[in-house]
Amino acid sequence: MSHVMVFACPEVDFASLISTLHAQLECPVVGCTSAGEISEAGFVEGHVVVIGLPRRWFAARSVLIKDLASADFSALNDTLIQNRLALTTSNPSKTNGFSFLMVDGLSMREDQLVGAISPGLLGFPLFGGSAGDGLKFEKSAVAFEGRVYENAATLTFVVTNCNVRVFSVNHMTPGQTRMVVTEAKPEVRIVCSINDEPAAEEYARLIGKDPNQLDEFTFAENPVTVRVGDEYHVRAIQRVNEDKHLVFFSAIDEGMVLSVAHAQDIVEHLDAELTNITTGFGAADIIACDCILRRIEVQKSQKSLKVNSVFQKHGVVGFSTYGEQIGPLHVNQTLTGVALFPPTAGD
Repeated sequence: MSHVMVFACPEVDFASLISTLHAQLECPVVGCTSAGEISEAGFVEGHVVVIGLPRRWFAARSVLIKDLASADFSALNDTLIQNRLALTTSNPSKTNGFSFLMVDGLSMREDQLVGAISPGLLGFPLFGGSAGDGLKFEKSAVAFEGRVYENAATLTFVVTNCNVRVFSVNHMTPGQTRMVVTEAKPEVRIVCSINDEPAAEEYARLIGKDPNQLDEFTFAENPVTVRVGDEYHVRAIQRVNEDKHLVFFSAIDEGMVLSVAHAQDIVEHLDAELTNITTGFGAADIIACDCILRRIEVQKSQKSLKVNSVFQKHGVVGFSTYGEQIGPLHVNQTLTGVALFPPTAGD
């Protein structure tokens, strides 16, 4: 193998697992803890998913990004550029590529990170996911060279002679109900007030719910979106804190206009999007980072078997996340991934 990627449930001794794999495998190993796993059977829990990139078709280099709160992004981009150029120069026959980010999902640094590292990618399309901890939200980590790190990320550059498509999908459409963030603590992703009213109470009023009964199921069914350019991206709510403020999974700030989103059928949308992505390229293997809120929605609506069938149909494996990355953006309630197709004949 050229590289191995590991997505591990929070119940496993992650440090021991990574140390063992690092000692036994003759290739680099990167990985992270998950909020749930996606195996060849679809959604699973309590598992470890291991993905190997065959040396015949892939070459890769990984970079560890430590201490996200104080990272020197100028120096980091120099390191990324050096690794990216070294990889492509030493593998001239592998003309396609992508970059894969795994980041501590409790660091609250994903937005800053993906924006800062874009220059270092040199055009390689990026996707990724935020490491999770089931639904406990207590401890998440990434792995690099046999060790486990918190408040850190790994970025893996991959070149290949396979055909590649990096993508993102979400089944939410913005509605007409809007709200304005009037007080926030951006550094910790907390919204204190919406429309000059207590945040949790006003959010509950706008979606027609009891503010005392807001939970992860409510948030999964009633996400909010923000417009970035010509597109809308989900800003998912994680929980209500003890002050009745809303804690978000991604960047939030005062003055931001949010729209309550409406969900399309997640099964039909997922199948249609993956079919569109793979049409004309043949059978694909897909590495996916899927938001934990999508899993929660699927489970509550009792659509797990149908979604699992879609995953199996399209060759999807990966993990459930606390957030997703695509290009320079950190997003929520989204599935990001890379579709890998057989090499062109002769490669």
